[in-house]
Amino acid sequence: MPRQKLPFPYIYAIIISFVFALLWGLTFYLSTLYTKKDYPYVELILYFANYATWGLLYPLAYRLIIWAGQFKEVKIPVLIFRILLSGLILAILHETISNILFFSSLEIFGYENVSAKRAFMHAIGILPAAMMTRLIEFGILFAVFTGLEYQRKFRDKQIELAQTESQLSGAQLNALRLQLQPHFLFNTLNTISSLVDIDKKRAQKILSQLGSLLRFVLDQNRRHMVALREELDFIKNYLNIEQVRFLDRLTISYNLAPETLDALVPSLLLQPLVENAIKHGFANQTGEGHIEVKSERQNGEILLTVKDDGNGSSKDSNQLLSSGIGLLNVKKRLELIYKDKAKLKIDTQLGHGFNVQICIPYQS
Repeated sequence: MPRQKLPFPYIYAIIISFVFALLWGLTFYLSTLYTKKDYPYVELILYFANYATWGLLYPLAYRLIIWAGQFKEVKIPVLIFRILLSGLILAILHETISNILFFSSLEIFGYENVSAKRAFMHAIGILPAAMMTRLIEFGILFAVFTGLEYQRKFRDKQIELAQTESQLSGAQLNALRLQLQPHFLFNTLNTISSLVDIDKKRAQKILSQLGSLLRFVLDQNRRHMVALREELDFIKNYLNIEQVRFLDRLTISYNLAPETLDALVPSLLLQPLVENAIKHGFANQTGEGHIEVKSERQNGEILLTVKDDGNGSSKDSNQLLSSGIGLLNVKKRLELIYKDKAKLKIDTQLGHGFNVQICIPYQS
């Protein structure tokens, strides 16, 4: 049984048990005033023995209740057996300890001299009724501690979500710095400058695409997830600019399944992939190059592929992830958002280009 942290300190349980004993003792005392009967202090000792025992058993009771209430891990019959077994164990322990405390207190305060044999016979005689009372008290404790455990799990989940949100924001900022590096902006501005005198309409078009690209990036500070069609609009603007910069030596093809366009994906997910295809696949060759962007839906998942026919690499996936910040950033973001439900696969060989695939759960 995994060790569970107690919901509140042990000393608090002892204090609470004494407070309950005093409250019940006071209730009984007030009822004797009304009925004009003598107040039997033995009853007060009995209350203290009962509640003090629950206070002493608090750590064991909590852990047994948490073990018994692991709803997701066991079937219903096993769950019922665990609850009954936990209640029975605690009831027997409680009766044993509370009887020792009760009869010892009677001896200490001089109310009654009780032999061991009499105490044992008394405990056996009252055991059926006492066990029923203890099981009822266990049921109350089970409800209270189970509620506390659910509250703790809910609080931990909220904290985890807040931490994930913070981590995503940090990853988002890193992605923005990586995906629109200064050299890309300078190269684009130089391209626009060179086109102004020879092809003003094309220069204006490139400037408009750059403006759309920048607006999309700035908007991502407020959104972590976007529809795939929005992400693809960004990619198209980005690649259109790169095509002009490379004097149309770069050709692009899109093979997009219509049923994937409304799927939610992490914003700025594909940009590092196409940047990798250009920087490591095409930019270093003198001839023409081709990049294919593909999306498809398979068994409740979205498969996104960016493929190029460039120079490729002799490094394996781990080496590429360790040497390339952009791809590593994508991998970390996928782990943060989808845990182990997302996959990033990199296939490359020297002279055969890159084929990078991302597989994520479908969300619309």
